[in-house]
Amino acid sequence: MGEISETSRWQGRVAKILSDKRGGFISPDDQSDDLYFIASQVEHDKLEILKPGDIVTFTVGKAKDGKLVFANKVELVSAENTNKNYTTETRFQGHVKTLFPNRQSGYITLDGSTQDLYFIAKQVEENQLETLKAGDAVTFTIGENKEGRRFANRIQLIDVEQIDQNDYPAESIPTPITCDELKNQIIEQFKRIVYTTNSSEFEDLTFLLLKNLGIHYLYQYDKRNQAGRADGFFIIGNLAVMYDCTLRDGFEEYKKDQIENYINKLEQAQLTFNLRSSDGLQKKKTLRIDGKSKQVWIITLGQTREISDYGNIKVKEVSVNHLIWLLQERLNRDVIEEDDLALNLLSRIEKVIPA
Repeated sequence: MGEISETSRWQGRVAKILSDKRGGFISPDDQSDDLYFIASQVEHDKLEILKPGDIVTFTVGKAKDGKLVFANKVELVSAENTNKNYTTETRFQGHVKTLFPNRQSGYITLDGSTQDLYFIAKQVEENQLETLKAGDAVTFTIGENKEGRRFANRIQLIDVEQIDQNDYPAESIPTPITCDELKNQIIEQFKRIVYTTNSSEFEDLTFLLLKNLGIHYLYQYDKRNQAGRADGFFIIGNLAVMYDCTLRDGFEEYKKDQIENYINKLEQAQLTFNLRSSDGLQKKKTLRIDGKSKQVWIITLGQTREISDYGNIKVKEVSVNHLIWLLQERLNRDVIEEDDLALNLLSRIEKVIPA
């Protein structure tokens, strides 16, 4: 985010509104981390004038430790402007991912990100799409249309043969990362799960989070044959959990029959999974679960709580935020053992964890 001054104004888009907390998050146009804001920092103290996707300007506030953590003096850009295409002047670098010659278009992947940006031929330098091929390094600006969709704009091919290492400014040369910086980056990236609006992506991100927690016996069901099934299953220590992910509010009635089905499966002595190997072949895996403590987890963006108790099987809503908190705890420990992780997981899920 360039050089920071608490009086300088920046521009971005509202990423999320948290009505119950009277606040929200803003995504700066320069692709830096999202910034939190509170209602009192919105012009006229009216949070209700904002909605996700709105273009806003703001100043940046600093915490006592000097880190940038929130947006101040948030002002909505006039509706007149939000209905027009919007383009940043900052140039970014990426690589051509896919080209569609017949449609005179393609996708570019932003370097340092998994984000793919669409573009059309007229946005390529001199309108020459044929100068590009998959894998080419390019620079570009980022535009947004009135629906809030981002696209690559003013695309220029980088001539690799003419680049001299000495041509790069000193600030562009990567600097070594410290262990603490890497841990913080891992956690900050996982915290972005709360902005997910795609159910399938939420399921995959949750599975990745559970893998990073160090759960060894972890299985994700095949999405192509998932109707009525849970999203996955894991065993850690003496705990066996069948889990399902949902972005739906008030899911209890909607998932009532599915939860009963999960409980019936856990009451069996063993579970059998159809697994797909890296070569595409399928094989069956059978796990014995008799004698283990069993739970059904519905993983959400909400709060961790117990929903019901079916004798020896408990049904819980588990906040993905609390799983991220557990990952942070794990990354900061000097000794990691599976039994310790299992006990930590159980004890933390049994009570409310600070967000």
